[in-house]
Amino acid sequence: MKRTQLAVTTISIIIGALLLNGPLKADVVIFQSGTVVVGNVLQQDDDGVLIQMDYGTLRYPSSMVKDVHKGEAAPATNSLAVSRIPNWAKIISQLATNGWAHDLKQIPATVIDNGVLQNVPYISFRCNAGGYEINVYGDLDNPAGVEIGAINYNVKSGVAKSNCVNFICSVLPSDKDEKVVHALNWNPKDVQKTNGMTFEITLPSEPDAYGGWWISVYDENALTNARATGAELLSITQPRIVTKVHPVATTSVADSAWSSDDISSARPTASDSSNNGGTVYVRGYYRKNGTYVNAYTRRR
Repeated sequence: MKRTQLAVTTISIIIGALLLNGPLKADVVIFQSGTVVVGNVLQQDDDGVLIQMDYGTLRYPSSMVKDVHKGEAAPATNSLAVSRIPNWAKIISQLATNGWAHDLKQIPATVIDNGVLQNVPYISFRCNAGGYEINVYGDLDNPAGVEIGAINYNVKSGVAKSNCVNFICSVLPSDKDEKVVHALNWNPKDVQKTNGMTFEITLPSEPDAYGGWWISVYDENALTNARATGAELLSITQPRIVTKVHPVATTSVADSAWSSDDISSARPTASDSSNNGGTVYVRGYYRKNGTYVNAYTRRR
């Protein structure tokens, strides 16, 4: 057998094996080096490919990518217990379908050191050239809260606020919860609570708004239960100050560390506006037996 035929056959065998075990939609990215990664390709453009893994995302530049094979979506599973907030994969997959969510990228999530969100792990994304930020809080398989904000140049845009409201409604399974979201006032501070869930509009002038306009949906009891212990925080965080420069993108799905360039996109901590102190959560984490774990310790 010729070398090229052998290579194609080998890659086909690898793809077949990975497709059988892929937790998300079985898209396959083949790199110039021959490395194969399976996940859900959220976005693909001239700049590269954004692929959703089990917990977290990675973006690879076009120069590294040889080929992308799109697979079929995983079949929906029926469950008697439907969560009022879907898992993070469904939330971010839904986000990626919006035309205004271009340039979607995961950014480091700064550990929040006060308030109801203190030490609650979360995963953070920005899109539209930094005009929107999306955060999913707690156990990523069963989130305690989700929020989206119109930030930076979008903060006064009525269209951006409408996009935020419509996006939150698109991910909420309950029609009743959607009606509560649509009934919220956009300009005055508005908070509505129903059946254990809080629906909140946060204005740019508020201390925890970071200058953005936000709509949030969360369960306060679930946030309390999702709060990480000191030992867990050591496992799923890294310092904001990076002494070693990591490459912008690698072919290893096990690399959960953020580079200094990545961290420059993260929020400052409430106690240190210089953006130097504090810690950020790793790129991906999950909860196993009630304990938070760095997701990328699990290599494929």
